[in-house]
Amino acid sequence: MPRRTPLSIPESDPRACSLGARVHALGAVPFFADLEHEALHRVDQRTSMQGIEAGEAVHLAGHPADRLHVVATGVVKVTGAAPDGTEVLLDVLGPGSFLGTLPALGGTTYAEDAWALTSGCLLGFTGDQFEAVLAEHPTVARAALVAVGQRLRTAQERIERSASAGAPVRIASTLLMLADRLGVAEADRVVIDVPLGREDLASLAGCAPETVSRSLAGWSRDGVVETGRRWVALRRPEVLAEIAGAPPA
Repeated sequence: MPRRTPLSIPESDPRACSLGARVHALGAVPFFADLEHEALHRVDQRTSMQGIEAGEAVHLAGHPADRLHVVATGVVKVTGAAPDGTEVLLDVLGPGSFLGTLPALGGTTYAEDAWALTSGCLLGFTGDQFEAVLAEHPTVARAALVAVGQRLRTAQERIERSASAGAPVRIASTLLMLADRLGVAEADRVVIDVPLGREDLASLAGCAPETVSRSLAGWSRDGVVETGRRWVALRRPEVLAEIAGAPPA
């Protein structure tokens, strides 16, 4: 009998943004984190909601930057291009994460591609909407600039590392990033709580699905990971951190 998936199954449509989900997500964004609950409600009133489907583009690199998004429900992946043109995973974003930019934050075009990994709901700010938030909460501006700048630096560092890293390093790094962003801790493992097949992991890690399958099979035999149909759990993340050359979490 096949094992039951350990992934969380939403009880309602993840594209449906309840007020509670919206305010909770906004409060987790670094530049809104210091706002009071009532202030977050006012910020929410200045956003526009957008439902997304798995595989849908949120924005594309080089296009005019006209939206700053916050993930309320669902998961979004952010990718860039290495010097050789290979797609590189830059980030995987769950509820409470932000993506995109605006001229007010120093960006006239998007620096990366963003795609929906699952269906979900985004909260969007146009330039005028975000300027209105800044007028009411001036402290948000500096915090937002710091957060956006840090994200761009981190993305560039990942591109540079991936350009010279071997497939096992990229796969291990991908699993660690996914676990960090979307991991659910259980007694003896961390489940990456998003449905991902071998092809998905291969796309994120920038290698062939067969390479992902071989790596996962070897790590599974060694007790490093546990896998099933479209799910992966980490049992010994410190081993993956050693392979990736990253500090153990």
